[in-house]
Amino acid sequence: MPGDLGTKGGVVTDADARVLRADGSVIEGLYAAGNNSASVMGRTYPGPGSTLGPAAVFGYLAARHVAAAVPVA
Repeated sequence: MPGDLGTKGGVVTDADARVLRADGSVIEGLYAAGNNSASVMGRTYPGPGSTLGPAAVFGYLAARHVAAAVPVA
């Protein structure tokens, strides 16, 4: 659903911020956070800055998931 600040709804992600297909399977290598992912607040935008916390958390979760897959030298 289009919105004035991006999407309201966005793509669906799992607990590691990986983007999911409509059938619930993971799209390998694709992560989403912030206004381009489905909001933890549903289809609302409570106010300026309210999406910064969830964006930072899901960005961290995505980075942690990617880092865990990198072989240790």
